[in-house]
Amino acid sequence: MNRDDLGKLIVASGPDIEAMDWSTLMTGVHQKTLWQSGDTTLGFMRVDQGHENPEHTHHAAHHHILILEGECSMLGRRLGPGSYIYIPPTVAHAVTDVGPGGCTFFYTYRPLEHEPPASPLDSEHGGVV
Repeated sequence: MNRDDLGKLIVASGPDIEAMDWSTLMTGVHQKTLWQSGDTTLGFMRVDQGHENPEHTHHAAHHHILILEGECSMLGRRLGPGSYIYIPPTVAHAVTDVGPGGCTFFYTYRPLEHEPPASPLDSEHGGVV
């Protein structure tokens, strides 16, 4: 397997991250991408009070969330700082009922890993390139 994730070293202090701009995904939903390789992403998301990240499904990716500030509802639970959520592929989820001051969380999004199917053109003797 060829690796494409051997990037550069990143060391970011709290003030460095605070100085990063938020990008707006939709009205009231913002993100800061800390690291990305291919479709794998780590970053922060903020949902403003009175807004939501509507229900959606990642059909082929793992999703981890750690709530840092504020409160919201996800997957039928009211959650606040320190709460952790793992959302397996194909599970619909949303961020709703966001508390005063909004809700900020750290997230990871990692696509499923699939081994490519064996090809009859591959062989341990060199095969066709």
